[in-house]
Amino acid sequence: MTQAQNPIAHTPLGDLQGTTDGAVSAWLGVPYAQPPVGALRFAAPQPVKAWQGVRLATTFGAACIQKPMGSIKSLGPSLDEDCLTLNIWSPAADGAKRPVMVWIHGGAFLLGSARVYTGAHLAEQGDIVVVAINYRLGALGFVNFAEALGDERAATNPGLRDQVAALRWVRDNIAAFGGDPDRVTVAGESAGSVSVSLLMHSSEAQGLFHGAIMQSGALTLGHDRETSLKVARHYLDVLGVRTLEALQAVPADKLLAAQAEVHKLVPHTVPASPWFDGTLVPASLAAARAAPTPAIPLLVGFNRDEIRFFELWRGVAELFLSRPRMGELLRQQFGAAHAERVLAAYPDTKDGKRQLGTHMSFGMPTLHFAERHAAQHPTWFYRFDCGNPLLGAAHALELFYLWEMPGLLPALLRGGPLWGARLALAGRMRSHWIAFVRDGRPGNDWPPFEPGRRATKVFNRHDQVLDDPQRNRRVVWAGQDSAPGMTITSPT
Repeated sequence: MTQAQNPIAHTPLGDLQGTTDGAVSAWLGVPYAQPPVGALRFAAPQPVKAWQGVRLATTFGAACIQKPMGSIKSLGPSLDEDCLTLNIWSPAADGAKRPVMVWIHGGAFLLGSARVYTGAHLAEQGDIVVVAINYRLGALGFVNFAEALGDERAATNPGLRDQVAALRWVRDNIAAFGGDPDRVTVAGESAGSVSVSLLMHSSEAQGLFHGAIMQSGALTLGHDRETSLKVARHYLDVLGVRTLEALQAVPADKLLAAQAEVHKLVPHTVPASPWFDGTLVPASLAAARAAPTPAIPLLVGFNRDEIRFFELWRGVAELFLSRPRMGELLRQQFGAAHAERVLAAYPDTKDGKRQLGTHMSFGMPTLHFAERHAAQHPTWFYRFDCGNPLLGAAHALELFYLWEMPGLLPALLRGGPLWGARLALAGRMRSHWIAFVRDGRPGNDWPPFEPGRRATKVFNRHDQVLDDPQRNRRVVWAGQDSAPGMTITSPT
């Protein structure tokens, strides 16, 4: 770093000028791959070319094109197909070899933005380097056009390949920002957590990270091959195209419109999702579950009332608050006898339906992933219970305790008699996450999750450690998750 007011990072590709507030330096909108446009639309990400001189990295890059979610407008003023950028926060570009956390945002693989997650506070508090990445979303990143068109120029799972490319960029360049490429933790929430679970099963990602954090999500959001092809063919029919060249020429707004049309044709799933392709990731959910996970520490968990967030969207409440519809889905997935045992564990009340929806979509897949990993490798499990009067401990609520998120529903945390308790909880959670990134374990007061005990850190106004708090319902699920394609139908 040269001048305090204009930090310069000297990367193998060229020099990058960022900004600083005196305590933390930031480099924003840094490209980690070539723009995926024109002939590179739907292709695997291509490495960035070196440049001469000093390149400015002082403004956020665009998020991938997407349909805005309700009233949330802070995903970024700029949306573009040229979106393969990342943001970096570091105490200093001084060669100190700090631990690195790479964050993958959520959004059902349909929306989201790295700029929502400002990493300055985590970087300063923990003396770590924080990286947040953008990647291709929706039809651009998670539709199986490669097989549907029979054209190898289109990549399988291009959005996941973007994430691998970002991790490679971190390995090759993060030392220039004061980070240690041999101490990288990959982390994510919701779709980002699903991404982490898939990266843990990808041979191309092995060795690129050395710890993992999964918040609310595991393998089961992925489509199987048959579903991925069905979805892709719906797109081709709606758009009226049959070649890659024609698909690459479709305007972005028409792709988004087609995404909405396809959504109507594939009930109970999302119109774009990673799929088990047999190349980047295993060929099926069963193959992934049978495969070993890498020998790295894992911090993983879910929120007590996940599904209540999705009640804000029409259609989702109709599914997860309808016991007959959930029963039908369970019978299709598990068979009649097993489905009835699961249903019997949840009372036919509104709260019972919410708990069933939470466990079906997030809780049990996340818990089962933790059990498989903990059989061989260090694992720590949590449940986030600190709710608010509107939504309880809903999906994504824990993010407000971990990140600076300007513009995103600050009223969820601020004010009221519990304000001080929430601030204290935020401090404790950040300390645990930072400790995990730094040391590979979240602290001495959080025992590991092991097959014989299943110790769970329950975050609330007063934290506690409970042994196997989901036991009664865990037993009836018998380690079985909902299969690929059976997922919620609204964003995050």
